[in-house]
Amino acid sequence: MSGFSEEQMTRPLFEEPTVEQERIDPSDGPPGFLIGGMANSTFQHMGQQYFDAANLLVETIRMGEWEDYRLANPVLYLYRHSIELFLKSVLGGAGKTHNLSSLADDFQAFIKAEFGADLPDWISNRLNELAALDPGSTAFRYSQNYDKASKIDLPVDGEYYVDLFHLQSAMMALNSALVGVVAAKACGEGKSAPAHDSGGGAAG
Repeated sequence: MSGFSEEQMTRPLFEEPTVEQERIDPSDGPPGFLIGGMANSTFQHMGQQYFDAANLLVETIRMGEWEDYRLANPVLYLYRHSIELFLKSVLGGAGKTHNLSSLADDFQAFIKAEFGADLPDWISNRLNELAALDPGSTAFRYSQNYDKASKIDLPVDGEYYVDLFHLQSAMMALNSALVGVVAAKACGEGKSAPAHDSGGGAAG
């Protein structure tokens, strides 16, 4: 294969930070970011990053820069994973699971125990709607779901239409609700003391 630069082929993707890369403002210096170490993110912050990325893709579609069908699964996956991470942030990790239905049940129980209130039906219904189509975070990544009975991966069952801008609006409402719960927990409005969301303890 030819036509690629030496830098494209051999420069490491993950490099040791240098003072030249330091910047006061995100608009200063070369575009780039840190990962690991002091830059490790919490579930909440990672969840917001995935949510913002989904919205960015939707906006590129809105402006006619990309066809909607070419970004369908990435948009759905980014929104779903954002929700999973926010739930794990509230629940303090919730173990190594991608099971959205289980996380939704735990979240509902948490709201009742922590705030003495019932989770609004629309939130529960929205979480379960996503969990029904993508229970284990594979449907939007691989177009498959693992069937426990047959122990094989099966294509996503059924055929559904997704109104892109309704999806975005619904996810914005759900994001706002989850951010509110995270904030309430952090401010100590519930029964338990604020817990530090380290971002560990579960596969994100």
